[in-house]
Amino acid sequence: MKKLPEVVAIKMSELLTVLQNVMDDQKMAGAEACLSGDFSQVTIINDSCRKLQQLELDIKAAMNNFKAKYQDGPAEKSSCYKKDNKRTRKQSGHLRITVAGKVIEKNTLAETFVETLKIIGLEQVAKLNKTVTSIPLIARIPTNGYQAQKYCNGWYITTHVNKVSAKAMLEEIAKALNMVVKVEFIEH
Repeated sequence: MKKLPEVVAIKMSELLTVLQNVMDDQKMAGAEACLSGDFSQVTIINDSCRKLQQLELDIKAAMNNFKAKYQDGPAEKSSCYKKDNKRTRKQSGHLRITVAGKVIEKNTLAETFVETLKIIGLEQVAKLNKTVTSIPLIARIPTNGYQAQKYCNGWYITTHVNKVSAKAMLEEIAKALNMVVKVEFIEH
């Protein structure tokens, strides 16, 4: 048995609805008893409501455990690059960067960006105090909670860049360090 039979699911749903209705009735009776000053009755009704709430939680937990245990197989892992007919922008290519006589062309923009910074010199770049989205481009300690940082040679490099910002950042760094950097966009 892979999933809860439909009849059982319907009956469980009906049971939960009835429990809700009974709890509502109990709450109304408790309010009336409170207004009339019968506090012993209020205590009894409150205890009854707590037991009904616990029963409701137990039923929901049992249903959730059943679903989790007998689900139709593992959930399909979604790709971050889904093919979508409604996609409004095209998938970008990658960068080819020439610096210090070396050509850098990795699979992802972040890898190319980091490799270029390594060739330029991480310590030299760190001295420039550049920031990306108000996060230091290169730092000795990671920015707390920021996931777009790659650890490399004792430095944390912020990789939250797109083609345009990566090109601009690398050109600024090259200009500040009197280096020549050639950045090319390679389309797929």
